[in-house]
Amino acid sequence: MILPFMLVLMIGMVELTDALNVDRKVSRMANAVTDLVAQAQTVTENELNSYMALGETILRPYPSDDLTFVVASITFQPNGDPEVDWSYQRKAGVGGSATDWTDGQEPPISLPATLVSPNTSIVVGVATLGYTPPFAGIFTQYYSRDSIITLSDTYYLRPRLVGTILCTDC
Repeated sequence: MILPFMLVLMIGMVELTDALNVDRKVSRMANAVTDLVAQAQTVTENELNSYMALGETILRPYPSDDLTFVVASITFQPNGDPEVDWSYQRKAGVGGSATDWTDGQEPPISLPATLVSPNTSIVVGVATLGYTPPFAGIFTQYYSRDSIITLSDTYYLRPRLVGTILCTDC
């Protein structure tokens, strides 16, 4: 009599634990890639590809097919307005998309007011992963829910060695 309840509880615990593990890995990946860029003086597209590939290994054994990652350098103008210096995107899957960050424009995300410091720059890393739980389709006939959970994290770091990190071919 208690078996069906215990099975549902066990499946729920597996899904929750798995989602928390993936969310933690998305955060670690965003932090690691953003930190690697913040430690550089200049970066190239090849280096950024290598950083992204390294970040994807952090997600293993979970798939990175639905991963979108944007890393960008943002400079705060003398009046405090943010402006994108350069951005690089790793788009999700075939035909995936990420919001374009246009050079010289305001970034498409809102930045915390505590980061604003005129005539300085920051490196921003935004990771987003569409996660499908292992038992996503089992109970959909009984209740309605999205089978994909969007996990994301954003990191803001100051450049360590230079005032503004340059990307030579972004």
